[in-house]
Amino acid sequence: MEARRAGPMDGALELLELLGHLPGHLLTVISAEGQPTYVTPSVAESLGYTPEEFLEQLPTLVHPEDLEQSRAAWRGVMAGPDARVAVTVRLRHADGSWRWVEAVGVNAVDHPALGGVVWNYRDVSENVRAAATLAASERRFRTMLEQSYDLFLIVGGDLTIQWANPGTTTTMGYEPDEVTGVNVLDFVHPDDHELAARNLLAALAGTPPPEPTVVRARRRDGSWIWVDVVGADLRDHEMVGGFALCLREVTHRQEAELRVRRSEERFRALVQNAADSIVVLASDGTIEYVGGERQLFGRAVDEVLGHDSVEWVHPDDLPRLAGELGEVVSMPGASRQSTFRVLSGEGRWRWAEATVTNMTDNAAVGGIVANVRDVTERIEAEQDAQRLIQLFEATEDHVGITDPDGRLLLLNATARRHLGLDPDQPLPEVDLRSFFPPWERHRVDHELIPALIERGSWSGELEIARPGTDETIPVLAQLLAHRDPEGRIEYFSAVLRDISERKAFEARLEHAATHDPLTGLPNRTLLLDRLTMALARARRHHTLAAVLFLDLDHFKVINDSHGHSLGDQLLAAIAQRLTAALRPDDTVARFGGDEFVVLCEELRNETQALVVAQRILKALEGVFEIGGTEIFVGASIGISYFRVDGDGETTSETLLREADAAMYRAKDRGRAQIAVFDETLRSRNLRRLDTETALRRALERDELEVHFQPIVDLASGRVRELEALVRWNHPDRGLLLPAEFIPIAEETGLIIPIGARVLEAACEELARWEHAFPDLQPVNISVNLSGRQLGDPGLPDQLAGIMARTGVQPERIVLEITESVLMDDVEFSHQTLARLKTLRVRLAVDDFGTGYSSLSYLRTFPVDVLKVDRSFVAGLGTEGGDEAIVAAIIRLAHTLGLEAVAEGVETAAQLERLQVLGCDLAQGYHLSRPIPAGEVTSVLGRIMVTEPRR
Repeated sequence: MEARRAGPMDGALELLELLGHLPGHLLTVISAEGQPTYVTPSVAESLGYTPEEFLEQLPTLVHPEDLEQSRAAWRGVMAGPDARVAVTVRLRHADGSWRWVEAVGVNAVDHPALGGVVWNYRDVSENVRAAATLAASERRFRTMLEQSYDLFLIVGGDLTIQWANPGTTTTMGYEPDEVTGVNVLDFVHPDDHELAARNLLAALAGTPPPEPTVVRARRRDGSWIWVDVVGADLRDHEMVGGFALCLREVTHRQEAELRVRRSEERFRALVQNAADSIVVLASDGTIEYVGGERQLFGRAVDEVLGHDSVEWVHPDDLPRLAGELGEVVSMPGASRQSTFRVLSGEGRWRWAEATVTNMTDNAAVGGIVANVRDVTERIEAEQDAQRLIQLFEATEDHVGITDPDGRLLLLNATARRHLGLDPDQPLPEVDLRSFFPPWERHRVDHELIPALIERGSWSGELEIARPGTDETIPVLAQLLAHRDPEGRIEYFSAVLRDISERKAFEARLEHAATHDPLTGLPNRTLLLDRLTMALARARRHHTLAAVLFLDLDHFKVINDSHGHSLGDQLLAAIAQRLTAALRPDDTVARFGGDEFVVLCEELRNETQALVVAQRILKALEGVFEIGGTEIFVGASIGISYFRVDGDGETTSETLLREADAAMYRAKDRGRAQIAVFDETLRSRNLRRLDTETALRRALERDELEVHFQPIVDLASGRVRELEALVRWNHPDRGLLLPAEFIPIAEETGLIIPIGARVLEAACEELARWEHAFPDLQPVNISVNLSGRQLGDPGLPDQLAGIMARTGVQPERIVLEITESVLMDDVEFSHQTLARLKTLRVRLAVDDFGTGYSSLSYLRTFPVDVLKVDRSFVAGLGTEGGDEAIVAAIIRLAHTLGLEAVAEGVETAAQLERLQVLGCDLAQGYHLSRPIPAGEVTSVLGRIMVTEPRR
C-alpha cells in the first residue's frame, strides 16, 4: 500500500509533516474503518519502516500483550467526534526490537482536512525523534496541535504565551485566550520555578537541556499536575515565529516514579534495618556487599567485604554448602535455601539460614544475592523440641494431646501401641470416655473435667481399658489444660504411667502384711479388720456372728518329736482342711503358732456355729500323712457370739478374748472338745480384768509382800534355805496367795516387774539377816522364775545389778525354774541357764517329774537341785507307786551330783519316809508355813526335824 498523498488538504498535510518533525513523535491517520491512510515520514527514523511498510504492517506491529489495550483505545477514540484517548503500547522496530511509545488518538473522522483518527506516537526513550517529526508540515502541525491531547504553546522571547492549542482547556482547564499574553512561568509551581526558568532561558539561548523538563503546573481549579516539557526553537520559522513548547501531563507517571523512589527508599531502609542481612556475592563467592551498616554475625562490614563467603562456615557443613552454592552459581535465576553453622566474631558457632538466589542476569544486581538470617535461637529451640519429642516418643508412659473438644491430636509410641495403631496410622476419631471402664467414667465427668476447667490440672490414679479386652490397666495420671494468652483452653495433655507392676507389688506386700506366709490364711491383722467390719454389719443388719478359737492339742509334742519343718507342713495341711470344712462366706485365719480363728457371719442361730465347730473337729480326725509320717491331731474349740441385743460395747478384741477363754475351758474338759463362752466365763473374765487392773495398781502402791518358807536340811534339821513366795496384801480382799494373781501376771507380762521386785526384796532381806546374825551358818534364798522371766534377755544383767546393790553372794541365791518351762524350748533354756550360771548362782528344777523331760536333756542342763513335785510327796506312805517315783528321783539327783528337795511335806510320815529315802532337803506345812520377813529370824538356827527312825 502506498502512503496516501491525497485526501487531506495540503495545509493539513504540511502541518502533520511539520509535527512529525518533533523529537520522538510519530503521527498516523487511520480511517474510521481502521485502515491506516497516512503516516508521517518519521516512521522510518522512529521504527525503521518505510511509510508504505508501516501502513501495511501496522496492525501486526503492536505487541501481542498490548493488543487488547490497543483495541480498547480504538474503541474509546471511536466513541464519538472529537473523542480523545491516550495509550502506551509496544511497537516492533524493523530490527525486531520493541519500542515503547505513547500514543494519543483524536477522532477527526469528520474533519475535512483529515477524515480519520489522528494518532500521535511518541517514543518515550527518544524524545528527540518526536521533535524532528513535528517539523513535517506547518499546516499539518497546526491541525494536529488543535486536535492533540497534549498542550502546545508558542512562547515569545519575553516568555509570554503567544498561542495555545485547545489542549490547554483539556489539560489545564483554561481557555486558550485566557493564557495568551501571560508569562508562562506564572503557571509553574514555586518549588519548580527556578528549574523551569533556567531550562527555558537556556533553550532560548540555544543550549536546550538534554532531557525533558518535568515541573508542576497550576490548573484553573488551583490543583497541580505534573507536566513533561520539551521545546523547539522555531523563532525563525515563518509560520511559527516563536519557541514551541509541548507539555504532556505525566502526573500518573510521575506519581508512579515517586512511588518507585519511595519504594526504593523504603526497600533500602528495610534492607538496612531488617533482621536479615542482604549479602551480595560475586560469581566466585566473594562478598561484595552487605546491606546496612550493621555487623554480620558479630563481624563489622569492612571485616567481611572481599572475603570468601564460606570462610567462617563450620567444617562439617562446608561440603554440603559449597555444593549448593555451586548449583546456584551455575544457573541464573536458581535459588536454594540452606542452613549451616557460622563462626561468629565472638568465637561461638551460630546457626544461619540463607536463601541464595542467582541474580547475575539482573542488571540492577549483577551478582548472587543471599538473604541471611541468624536462626540460632530457633534451631536450638527446635533441637530442644526435638529432644523433647524424642523423650516424648521414648518414654514408656502413655502421652497424648487433645483439642478442647477431646479430639486426639497427638499420641506417643507407647500410647499408639496400647491402642494398636501403627506409627504412621492416622489418629482415630474416638470418644475419649471409651478409654475408661464404666466405673471410671463418672469420675471423669464429675471430677477430672471440672478440675481441669477450674484448676487447670488433675493428678491421681485411674484405670484405663485395654482395647479389645475386658482388662483394665491401672495408671498414674497427670492431666493439664493449656490456655492461650486470652485464657481460652487451647488443648489438653495427659501423661499416664502404667503402674500395673507397682499395684501388683503393692498387692503382694498387702497380702504379705495381711496373710500368714506359711498357710496363706489371713493373719491376725486382717482377721481383726474383717472382724471389726463383720460386727458393724451385724449391728446394721441385726444378725448373729460367732468367733471360733481353735488350739491344736499337743502340737508342741509333734514339733519336738518330728521337727519344725514337719510341724510347718502339718499346719499348712490343717489350714487346707479348715478352709474346706467352712461355709463359703466364713473366714479362717491363723492367729499365731498353732492357733486358728474362724469368723462366721449371718448366722440364723447359735446351733449353726456349733455345727461348723463339729465339722472342723470331724475334718481334723483323719490321719495327716506328712513326708511319709502318719500324724493324728485334734483341736480344742472355744466359741463366742455377738448379738445385737447384747452388750453394745462388744469389740473384736472382746470376742476373741471370750472365744480364747472358752477354748481353755474346752481343753480343761479333756481336749478335742467344744466350749461356748457363757456368763460364768464372762464373770470370771471380769474378775480377771479387775484383778489385772488392781495388780497394776498394787505394783504402784507397793502392796506386794514377800513371805519366806523354810527349807530344812534333813540330815541336820536346821533351816538351810528360805523360799521367797510373793503375797498380795489386797486393800479389799486381804492377803491373796499366788494362785489368785500369778497366772494373770504371767499372761499380762506383769510377772517380769513382780519377779524383779521379789528377787530384790529377798536379797535385801538376806543381806539384813546376815548382818543381824553374823555367827549363824550361811542360809540361802530360793526364788521362782517364770517362763516370761526366763525369756527376758535383761534377766542376767538385772540379777547382777541386784547382787551388786545388796552385797549378796551369788552362791546364796537359788533360782527355781519349773521342768515344764525348761522343756518348752530346750535350746533356749540351755542358752539362758548358761548365762545365769556365769553369775555363779545356783539353779533348781522345780516340780520335777511333771514335765516329761528326757534324761539326756536333764544331764546337759547346768542345774544344781532337783525339787520333787508335791504330788509325788503326797503319796508317800501309801500303797501307791509314788514312793518308788520319789526314790527314783532322789537316786537320779544323787547320780547326777545334784541335791534333792522334796516339796509339800504335810505329815510326819512323809518326812520320815523322805529321811529314809535319803532326800537332802524338804519343805512343807509340816515343817513351816510361809512366814513374813519379820518372823524369819525366829526360825533361823532352830532344829526343825527329829532324828529319822530306823
